[in-house]
Amino acid sequence: MSAGFPHPVLVADIGGTNCRLSLVPTPGALHEPLARISTGAHPTPEAALGSVLSTLTVKPRSAILAVAGPLDGRTAQLTNASWHFDGSALGKALGFEQGLLVNDFEALAASLAVLRDRDLVNLVRGQPEPEGPRLVLGPGTGFGAAALLRRGDSGMLVPTESGHIGIGPEDPTEVKLWPALAEGIPRVTVEELLSGSGLIRFHRAVMRQSNVAEPDVSAADVTALALDGNPGALMAVVCFWRLLARVAGDLALGFKATGGVYLAGGIAPRILPLADKATIHAVFCGKPPVEDLAARFALNVITADDPAEQGLAAIASAPARFGLDDPARLWFA
Repeated sequence: MSAGFPHPVLVADIGGTNCRLSLVPTPGALHEPLARISTGAHPTPEAALGSVLSTLTVKPRSAILAVAGPLDGRTAQLTNASWHFDGSALGKALGFEQGLLVNDFEALAASLAVLRDRDLVNLVRGQPEPEGPRLVLGPGTGFGAAALLRRGDSGMLVPTESGHIGIGPEDPTEVKLWPALAEGIPRVTVEELLSGSGLIRFHRAVMRQSNVAEPDVSAADVTALALDGNPGALMAVVCFWRLLARVAGDLALGFKATGGVYLAGGIAPRILPLADKATIHAVFCGKPPVEDLAARFALNVITADDPAEQGLAAIASAPARFGLDDPARLWFA
């Protein structure tokens, strides 16, 4: 199994909102985009993948699917949508010889082994160590995090459910906004605030604090308004960035991520023009009494359009490189 999967390999980045499918024709080749479809447009993953496979003249022999949700061996459940995955059943239904389910942030963690400098924007320089643990995290429909542990040419992917860690206010601005941020949430978690819906919460909280009527906006609206200089939306994004930097720094401590921290997901690249490096550096590294350790962590934003697909293609070529040649997770026809 260390030689990789039978190619061509179908790779898919499956989130609560969208599903992106690509084909990796040969080991080591770049992935070739096939389709982007709405997760909600199909009742099951079999129906969604089948709708694309039916259009192909060259059929994939295997599949690696990155799922935005927790995994249990060969099964998985999307956190923010109804799709359930049973790898063995899916493989039989769609004619794959073998396959693998991974968490979506496992795929992103694998991409850290192959991303190029042009795929990244540095926010905090730090003192990254080539062999140190690397951590990828970020907000999108939800919030995810995973680590890549490296020892020479081998490594291990460590998925987490860090989005469900509880969180509270830490500075005076957050204290003022917190009642509105926490409204209607039985338990305030990282994912509730650092996600698309969380950005809307920040906007609502800022509007209420300013005694301004809250407009009906989406996360994309808040981002667009902020980029246009709208004061309320801009403040919401500034507060969002501060919390994201704080959580990133805290998780970096948890993993002792001396190899670097990488922000991924759909939101961070879009609000990157509004990132104040000085503030982010202060919050990310301001971790008394361990400031010296925190100052070693680098912080980058992944700006590539396809990091998950890059990670999946790398897994397809050499799953053992990432500790994924695991018989408890692999499924076969």
